[in-house]
Amino acid sequence: VALDFGGYLKGVARDRAAELLKARGIANALSNIGGNVIALGAKGGQPWRVGIQHPRAGEVGNAPLATLDLRDGEAIGTSGDYQRYFELAGRRYCHLLDPASGALAQGTQAVTVLIPPGAQAGMRSDALSKPLFIAGPDWLRLARQLGVVQALRIDAAGIMTVTVALRERLTMESPDTRIVVVQ
Repeated sequence: VALDFGGYLKGVARDRAAELLKARGIANALSNIGGNVIALGAKGGQPWRVGIQHPRAGEVGNAPLATLDLRDGEAIGTSGDYQRYFELAGRRYCHLLDPASGALAQGTQAVTVLIPPGAQAGMRSDALSKPLFIAGPDWLRLARQLGVVQALRIDAAGIMTVTVALRERLTMESPDTRIVVVQ
């Protein structure tokens, strides 16, 4: 068994990269570390358009699940069971552990959070997507408790539950996805 805390450090690295870019006079950039992104400024006067990967890309086609326009200082973080996992006897085991039980998290394919501009937005986007992923069906209560307003979760059946605040900003690219919108 090996524990890897790199998921949280990607967000710290994104925040630091944004600080360094700003200090060097770079006002417009998109910093992407491992699929988690923070936006600086804009792209030609328009928000940065980023894709949210479908957790079963390849099985359902290669189009992203959705796209989203990121504004200056916003950060997006996703935790999923599709990049780092193994399969045994037809069952998928992802890399995220439930600290309460020590068991591998199950029942969720992906969670994406959008964090508004502010101190440590990159770190917060990485750090907050993980407990929401592990929380499973209780993710929305936990998101509210943690102050996460813009988030989505795709459950084991492929059904996407998304907050109203995030749904308003998404352009769906995977038309067959069943969507439930919640407050």
